Amino acid sequence: MTKLLKKIISLIGFINFKVFVTFASLASIFGIALIFVKEKWAIIFALAFICLMLLAFTASLIYALFKIIDTRTHKYDSKSTFVKFEATSKKNSSYEVYKLIQSKEPITTELEYPFKWSGTFLPIISSNLQTVFNVVDEKESNKYDKAILKFKKPVYFNEDYVIHFKAEINDSDNKGLPYVQNRIKQDVDIIHYRVILKYKSNRYNKNAILERQELNTKISDNFEKIADVYFDNITKSYEYHLLNPEIGYLYRLSWEK
Repeated sequence: MTKLLKKIISLIGFINFKVFVTFASLASIFGIALIFVKEKWAIIFALAFICLMLLAFTASLIYALFKIIDTRTHKYDSKSTFVKFEATSKKNSSYEVYKLIQSKEPITTELEYPFKWSGTFLPIISSNLQTVFNVVDEKESNKYDKAILKFKKPVYFNEDYVIHFKAEINDSDNKGLPYVQNRIKQDVDIIHYRVILKYKSNRYNKNAILERQELNTKISDNFEKIADVYFDNITKSYEYHLLNPEIGYLYRLSWEK
């Protein structure tokens, strides 16, 4: 509770410091005047004025808070993302994401994490840092499923925190497609891709392809190639650092299954 009060007081000072100083100054002047005034009507008037100033300050504070919330297009700023796909066979794999973000809400207690698996069976979702409260299966190929991740303690405005999402994947019917992808809807400094294919033979050496397409395109497979990513036979993995990806694009790293 003490920490929450400190955060609220800090937020009040950040948002409306000048207004607070003005109202506090006027209230102080009238407070001093009350000491020297004996008339009952004057005292009542001064107290009413102080109450009015407090009410006006509270109203302006509430307005400022809602103004901040309404003008934010995102609930958080994304700073960096680490994506790891690891397959022990063609049928069993895992997809894992660590995401560093900064809250842009006064108080955050949960986050809705979108994901989409191209296979038949819904993955088993878990998290090392949050509690998986619910998983929503949209059951439509053009919609993203959702995992509701609850924080173990509240996250406050401008605080950094790490999101962890993990999906255990069953592709026993071999319907899943071999790629990982990210939709870029806001600035992000770096996305680190690591794809581990433990089942590949020592002679396997085919490159993966990093490509992108616009988010609002009506053509589902209109990708622009960005880079070839070589396969490391020693670690049996692909690795790529995508720096400052452009907003409004879907980036995809794909390989041969």
